[in-house]
Amino acid sequence: MDMVTVLIVVGVVLLLAIIIILVAVKDKPGQTTAQPNAESQAQGADSGENKESAALKRFKQVISGNDLQKQMKQEEEELLTKYTAGTGEGISEVEKLLVSDPNNVDLLDWLAFMYYSNNDINKAIETYKKALAIKPNNENQHYYLANSYFKKGMQQEAQKEWNEVIRLKPNSKIAKNAQERIDFISGSKKGES
Repeated sequence: MDMVTVLIVVGVVLLLAIIIILVAVKDKPGQTTAQPNAESQAQGADSGENKESAALKRFKQVISGNDLQKQMKQEEEELLTKYTAGTGEGISEVEKLLVSDPNNVDLLDWLAFMYYSNNDINKAIETYKKALAIKPNNENQHYYLANSYFKKGMQQEAQKEWNEVIRLKPNSKIAKNAQERIDFISGSKKGES
């Protein structure tokens, strides 16, 4: 056998050993665990089954040679496309995904949108800022950060972000929308005088 084959076999054996140990520890009699409350019991006894089936699914993907990263990305996209604005659903799931991938700009963008659509504007602003700290030239995030500022009554900050959109993509539709919003703010200020 060549070295690559040996490494693959060793990796599979180690993975199987880890799964067996995890299952044995989980099912170990006499193990003291915190008692679940009534709410967590009511949420479904099959949550453990779902976790096991997810672990088994991932294990089968590794054994079969399927691209695990690609599968995880598809699962993220599936979760995000099921989102219904304003319901609050999905927020905790995206927050959990971000724990393992805190610099994922796409997830940060979705989370910020979710916060915004659920009227949690402070968290939306904070999350858009995190995304822009990672990828500062994203005109869409500047635009929606500006909208968040505007919704909070922070017109100067909103105008600054809309100007950034125009600077980044001067001939785009989003730049046109940003300019219209700046003109609206400017018109409002003239009306106040």
